[in-house]
Amino acid sequence: MKKTLIVVLSLITILSLISGCTISGGTGTGNLPSGSSSGQEVPGDSQTESKEEERQPVTIEFLCWGAAEAATADAFKAMVDGFIAKYQWITVDVTESNYDAVSTTLLTRAAAKSAPDTAQVSNQWVAALKEMDALIPVDEILSAETMNDYYAGAKSGTTINGKVYSAPWIIQPICMFYNKDLLKAAGFSEPPKSWTEYIDMCYAIAKLGTNAEGNTVYGRSLASTVLPGAGYFTLIDVWANGGDFSDADGNITFYSEGTVAAYKELQEMVKQGVIAPGLQIVDNRSLFGNGQIGFHFDAPSQTATFSKVNFGVVQAPGGQSFSSDHHLVAFADTDNAEECGLFIDYLTGPEGMKLYTDNSDVICARHSVENLEYYKNLDSNMEVFFRAASTIRSLPVQSSKFLQAMEEIAEGLQRVVINMEDPDTVISDVNAKLKTMYGQ
Repeated sequence: MKKTLIVVLSLITILSLISGCTISGGTGTGNLPSGSSSGQEVPGDSQTESKEEERQPVTIEFLCWGAAEAATADAFKAMVDGFIAKYQWITVDVTESNYDAVSTTLLTRAAAKSAPDTAQVSNQWVAALKEMDALIPVDEILSAETMNDYYAGAKSGTTINGKVYSAPWIIQPICMFYNKDLLKAAGFSEPPKSWTEYIDMCYAIAKLGTNAEGNTVYGRSLASTVLPGAGYFTLIDVWANGGDFSDADGNITFYSEGTVAAYKELQEMVKQGVIAPGLQIVDNRSLFGNGQIGFHFDAPSQTATFSKVNFGVVQAPGGQSFSSDHHLVAFADTDNAEECGLFIDYLTGPEGMKLYTDNSDVICARHSVENLEYYKNLDSNMEVFFRAASTIRSLPVQSSKFLQAMEEIAEGLQRVVINMEDPDTVISDVNAKLKTMYGQ
């Protein structure tokens, strides 16, 4: 879908927000020759075209950040090449954008009725686009078989009023890194199997005082600056203590015995020197990478960051964790919904993911992809992340208020672990603000 804006000023605004390019010909994502067979089956449609000539040529625009990043550019080129070779009547125009600009770009273009046909997104952006009526639910353009193939937890975050508004693509499960040397020094040979064991080990590691280099040691990490990440990372503690952000119907339930217990636990650990307060996530990564933290929750992308540490990875002990994922969406203004469905199905399915994993390290979002050779040869730490992907829960991102809500929770966390205010009072205050924010 290539739409021309009537209002010139809108076009200027859009072009200033993105760095767009159409990759074609020799660069691999435009009109390429192909030796593949002609007609292809459409997801959800039992009929197969007998001749490619029967299909009218179609061009779809795909806006993404993956094609612009050195780590994934080759993978994106291979996937788009593969798709065009299979579906020869479809041309894909790839619009590259810096990750930090994608959300604003999509919101602006959707408001101007000039959205791309399909795009790579964070699952945290989907609700805002849905609330603009800018998206086609993907369960309307993908077959029931394909929809059932996606991991249930991965698609739950963007399931709104019974419709699924984005297709999970790349899963980033948050699991627990642990420093094997600090664990051994504290007298433990295995990582914790329950939340109680985890807390006990955190205290024991902190009592070591310093590591082999003489640097201060902490039992665990905690991000406590007023940023969204600091808010949603504490949900791991909340869930482990029996609390939750909201119920199945979306009602805010943050004020509960479990949430209060989690914040009391965090406050006491700060008081006892088990946690270094006032840090950002990047600060905690530096400390763990320097061998100064026993336990640290993070994504699989950080394994290389901690290369100097003798570490292992386990899933959240006795509790639950979350993933922050890359999804694919189709826009309501597209004239080529069927082709968008084919594209999304291909990129997230075995054919596309085979090409992705040939060129980059990623964790899939569909059961049918698990049999790829790539996933049979993971190292022990990546194996943990891979196994977590199919069972881990999504963040509660069904509302565009999510990031604002997480900042509110992070501010409450600061009141508890920096100002040392009463956790019960703070959680009650935060809960009231969340309810107002969500119109409850």
